[in-house]
Amino acid sequence: MKRRKEIQQAYKERKIVGGVYTITNKQTGQYLIAHTANLRSAQNHFQFAVATGSTVHPRLQKDWNELGAQAFTFKILEEVEQKPDQSSAAFMDDLRTLEELWRANLDATKAY
Repeated sequence: MKRRKEIQQAYKERKIVGGVYTITNKQTGQYLIAHTANLRSAQNHFQFAVATGSTVHPRLQKDWNELGAQAFTFKILEEVEQKPDQSSAAFMDDLRTLEELWRANLDATKAY
């Protein structure tokens, strides 16, 4: 019972790290930019897709099928830790704004 309480407490105190990332086609330079409240999950999803041959996003499907998963890279552009007193909605708003700032600095003609 004590161990369970320790696990629950650790879960409540975990740091939530979100951010902005890109998935880039190494052959064409095209990219997909996105934000997430859980960067580790997004990265794991990408790695799973590469390992299984499934695509991570419908917009990438055509190139993913033609070029293969190895033609794509996952890159974290910026990480942000959720503040203890910040709501999930406010955190997502911050991440959305951060994505827009990054989007403004990238070549829009290369976006998927």
